[in-house]
Amino acid sequence: MRYAIFALLTVLCLGFNTLANVIVFEQPSSPTGGIHKSAWYPPDGLDGDEYAFDNFTLASSAAISEIHWRGGYTNYLSGAGRAPVSAFTISIYRSIAAGSQPDLGAGGRLVQYNVNSNAGETPVAIIGGVQMYDYAFTLATPFPAAGGTKYWVQIEASQGVTATYGWPPDWGLCTATGGDSSYMRRITGGPIQMLAADLAFSLYTSGAPTVNIAATASPAAAGIITGAGPYPVNSTASLNAAANAGWGFVNWTQSGSQVSTNAHYTFTTTVDRTLVANFVPSFTITTSSFPVYGGTTTGGGAFNSGSTVTLIATPNHGFVFTGWSDGAPEASHSFPASADVQLTAFFVSAPNSVTFDFNAAPQYTPFPIDQSVSGLTAHFAGGYSIQQVGAVGIAPMGFSGNCIFPNSVYGADILISFSRTLTDFSILYSTQELGCDSSATMRVTAYQNTALVATATTTAPVPGTWPSGTLAIAAPSGFNNVVVHYDARPPTCADYGVIFLADNVTVTMMPVPVCPADFNGVGGITVQDIFDFLAAWFAGDIRADFNTSGTLSVQDIFDFLAAWFAGCP
Repeated sequence: MRYAIFALLTVLCLGFNTLANVIVFEQPSSPTGGIHKSAWYPPDGLDGDEYAFDNFTLASSAAISEIHWRGGYTNYLSGAGRAPVSAFTISIYRSIAAGSQPDLGAGGRLVQYNVNSNAGETPVAIIGGVQMYDYAFTLATPFPAAGGTKYWVQIEASQGVTATYGWPPDWGLCTATGGDSSYMRRITGGPIQMLAADLAFSLYTSGAPTVNIAATASPAAAGIITGAGPYPVNSTASLNAAANAGWGFVNWTQSGSQVSTNAHYTFTTTVDRTLVANFVPSFTITTSSFPVYGGTTTGGGAFNSGSTVTLIATPNHGFVFTGWSDGAPEASHSFPASADVQLTAFFVSAPNSVTFDFNAAPQYTPFPIDQSVSGLTAHFAGGYSIQQVGAVGIAPMGFSGNCIFPNSVYGADILISFSRTLTDFSILYSTQELGCDSSATMRVTAYQNTALVATATTTAPVPGTWPSGTLAIAAPSGFNNVVVHYDARPPTCADYGVIFLADNVTVTMMPVPVCPADFNGVGGITVQDIFDFLAAWFAGDIRADFNTSGTLSVQDIFDFLAAWFAGCP
């Protein structure tokens, strides 16, 4: 009986040892210490945030299932208690062709894992006068690393600033031994450098049985396949097919039968599999607008041969669509992809609408200035001047030629008055924001002389760096003055300024009746037109501004009566 129990325990122990994780790569921490920063300040980061990358090469192919690392905080008064790590991101990159650094271009990052915790941060030892911590994370999906291939790992901490001293993120990886004495450092807003040190981390593979997942591209030069290699049985394999230029992904097949149409194909591993990613020629459809501020186009991109392309032209405020450059008259234009095509959508000003694009305005001229288009004069005032787009490296989407540029880093309104009454107004703007995931609120307020008519706000539809948006307002009763105002900062952005650029002011003028004396618009003129006009004039209705001077005066009555007695044409 005792022998049977002993035998059972022996089998169980052997079983546990078989399934235990096995180390496949290790760079242990150096006994002399040292920290190499690799942290950022969410949600948008700071200039000066640092990121560290180190390389590894396995002797033979293995499915990496777990990663351990050692690190600490560089500021001696910081530590885990003052600005603790809240999360990590672990990324693995391919090497550039020369193998000397990670490929940070499109498709260079092979996998990324989000660790929504401090990865079990555990204090272990004081090395070189700095408290060190150990961390560990089990990968949600094993990474199949090919033997003899050089990869790069980046371990990046999400960290706040110290409440007491305001230091920026200071977490980093411990110096290691046993590597090639080289790692790469990237600094936000700064250089990429190769430095002489190794970073402390270890890679593990599961002791469970594995299966091999093989994958190729067809044609071979049409795309790049990642994710193939060994996987533990009953784990999740993750294959990705990235098309090269001029090709488009179609499907995955096994033994000629389709198994998926998703370029990112995941499945549970049970047996060895050999898969093929199939590609066909692809064509690029690009679109543009003329004029650039007349409207927007959607639907362009890369399309597999024979697939249907649908382009849509949408006019901006104050414009109408007139047709595509290939002669198609419909705003929604569909056709099969058979070649690379560049199409332009044409727009013209809507009736009674004009655009001030500032391209004829004298450069470097400070406000106030007057600009006239098609009989409408606009007076621009505020802390701005006319500058060329891109002159100082800033060229927001939709801007061209000359634009309105702030004279300082301090906020200022743009004040515009018009020589005629308008019914609506829009202005293209771009706020100073760098890599943000939210954008500032802009406000426009319309007045008839000094009387408030209406107000409206907007935010840029796509946040980022110097994002652009259109701020618009409409009031059928009419207005002749507007104020463009920076209303509120981005709610979740750290790198911003309370200034903005502007371009392409488009307005619609209140139409003048074909027969001005037909005040009530019933056709022809009668005594009732006089009564209705006087009622409007005494009520302060801007429609009674008969001579479009911008104000109501007795002269409007004289001018209306003169037109009434003259009759309609």
